[in-house]
Amino acid sequence: MKIFRFKSGQPVLRTPGSQQRAGVTLMEVLMSVMIMSIGVVSLASLFPISILRGVQATQLTNATVLRYNAEALIDSFPTHFVFDPDGTLNANGHIAHQRANRKYVVDPLGAYYASLDGTGLEARFGNDGSSSPFPNIRRFNAGLTTQLQALNFFTQQDSWDELYSGIPAAINGARDTVTIDANDIASGVVNLDEVSQIFTPATGSAVGGRILIYDTTGKQIQERFITGANINSGAATISFSDPLPNNGLYDSISKIRLETLDPQYSYLLTVRRSIASDIASVDVVVFFRRNFSPEFEAVHEVENFVAQWLPGPDGDWGISGVDDDNDGSTDEQAGEQGAAGSDDYRRRAFRVRFNTNVDPPNLKRGGYVFDTINARWYRIQKVDNYPIGSPTADITLDQPIIQSINPSADDTPAPGLILMPHVVQVYPLGNKTR
Repeated sequence: MKIFRFKSGQPVLRTPGSQQRAGVTLMEVLMSVMIMSIGVVSLASLFPISILRGVQATQLTNATVLRYNAEALIDSFPTHFVFDPDGTLNANGHIAHQRANRKYVVDPLGAYYASLDGTGLEARFGNDGSSSPFPNIRRFNAGLTTQLQALNFFTQQDSWDELYSGIPAAINGARDTVTIDANDIASGVVNLDEVSQIFTPATGSAVGGRILIYDTTGKQIQERFITGANINSGAATISFSDPLPNNGLYDSISKIRLETLDPQYSYLLTVRRSIASDIASVDVVVFFRRNFSPEFEAVHEVENFVAQWLPGPDGDWGISGVDDDNDGSTDEQAGEQGAAGSDDYRRRAFRVRFNTNVDPPNLKRGGYVFDTINARWYRIQKVDNYPIGSPTADITLDQPIIQSINPSADDTPAPGLILMPHVVQVYPLGNKTR
C-alpha cells in the first residue's frame, strides 16, 4: 500500500517503511559550542590560580619552618640574639643600655651586605633614599660579622643553583680528583675559569660551592664542599680533600654536578623592649629572595597614620542618641568612642607619599609595611588611588593602627614607613625573656 503526503499542494509518494532524515539546527550547534566554551574557559582559568596557590603554599610552608628555627635559636640564646645583640650589656642589664636599645632589628645579613656597599647603613634600618641613615631603628648583627655566619643562622640553606652537570672523563686512584670531559670544555658546556671565580669566596664570605659525585650505579651520591682553589682549569680537574669511599662504587663515576649556594628564604628579627625590663616583644620577618639594595629600605612619608577611633556611618560617637557612659550627655567623644555595640571603628587607612629619591614601590594586597617609629609590621589589605606615576597611594591595612606616626593634632606628612617587598610572612612570637 502506498501513502501520499502533500507539501505545497504537490503529492509525494512514500512507502510505509521510509523515515525522515534526523539532524540538528544551526541554533542547537551554536548553543552546544557556547556551553562547551564556558566549561573549557572555566576549567582553563583554574590552572593559573592553582599554580599561584601552590607557590604561595610552598612559600608559607618554608617560612613557617624558618620561623620555628628562629624561635628555637632565640630560646637557646635569648641574650645573644635578642637582649644584647651588640654585646654591650653588662651582667645586671644596665638601664642606659636598655634605654638606648628599645626598638631595633637583628639583621646580620642586611648588616653584612650594607657593609659591602659602603653606604654606612649597616648600623641603621631605614634611610632617606640617598644613603643617609634614618635614625630611629638600629640594626645589629648579633656578632655574626661574616656572610658564612649570617647564612648559617639566618637563612634556610636548602637551595642550590646548578652550574654544570656531566659525565667526567676519569677519577684518579686516590678518589679525590675528577677530570672534566674535554668535549664539555671545548663545546662551552662548562667554563672552569668562570666556575672558579664563582666558587672563590671573598674574605669572610660563605664557602664557594659544592660538587655532587654519583657512584657507578647512579643511585648513591657523595657531597664535597669546594672553593675556586680546588679547580685547576688548565688540567681540567676538580679536587677535594676528603677522598671518596673505597668500596668499589667510586672506581668510576656516572655523573657529577657543580652547584653554588643560593638561599631563597631568610629572616630578620624585630625587637621592642621596655625600659628596666627583661621582657621583649619579638617578630620574625621571613623573606623570599630578599633584595638587599638600600632603595628597598627607603623611608616614605605618611598622612593620617594615627591610632584612633572613628565614628561609623551614623556619624555619632558610641551608640547614636544613647548615653553610653551614663554621664548625662550623649554622643560625645570622650568616654563614648568605641562603646560596645556601636559602629565606631579603629583607623586602618592612611595615605603614603613616596620618597622621590627612589622609584615608587610595587604595592599590592598581602604586602607588608614597616613602621620605623614604633618598630611594627602591618599587612596591606587594599591599595587605592595608585595609578602609574602617582606620588601617593591610599592604603588600607588588615588590622587597626596600633601606634601613631603622625602627630594627633594634625595630619602633617611625616617620614616613618618602609614599604618593604619580598616579605612572605611576619610571625609575632610574643614576649621573650632572658
